Amino acid sequence: MLKNIMTILIVAVLASCTTTAPVIDFDPSVDFSKYKTFAFIDEHPLIRAEGAKVGSPLLEGRLMELTERALNAKGFERIAKAESADVAIAFTVGARDKTLVNSYPASYQTYYGGGFRSGWGLPYYGGGLAGPTSVEQYTEGTLAIDVYDISTYQPVWHGKATKKITKRMQENPQETVTEIVNNILTGFPPM
Repeated sequence: MLKNIMTILIVAVLASCTTTAPVIDFDPSVDFSKYKTFAFIDEHPLIRAEGAKVGSPLLEGRLMELTERALNAKGFERIAKAESADVAIAFTVGARDKTLVNSYPASYQTYYGGGFRSGWGLPYYGGGLAGPTSVEQYTEGTLAIDVYDISTYQPVWHGKATKKITKRMQENPQETVTEIVNNILTGFPPM
């Protein structure tokens, strides 16, 4: 029983370390097969959400390079001027401070802590409701990639991923940004 509980906890912790699956939205009336070329919406395609804390000034260049690499691998060609391309790419980034509060019943602490508390038998049936509380403060980052049809100036595709920003990610942003961009662009063009 305890072994099963530990296995579930390990899986839950590992799952929490991965990027949340990207959210993809697109205009189903658009024929994406007609798109062959892309450009960035302008010289600086990175938009920072209002009040967003964006750490590195190198982020924009990374996003452009990784996006170009991913789209080239899908057969798209980058065009220097947006007016000459089929689609234009823009990025939006944001970060939000969050607080996670976990409160556990006292019986949880007693049972899993190895002790036994008198009360209504096994800790599952009582032993008090008030227990330890943990508070975690963290920053959640969001990256959105938007694709606009040049001929109509309308958005046709949107991909967004959200991830908890850790110290390890801040120390090695290239690995994290690569993972997130590739995860988002897996859904472009839609099938």
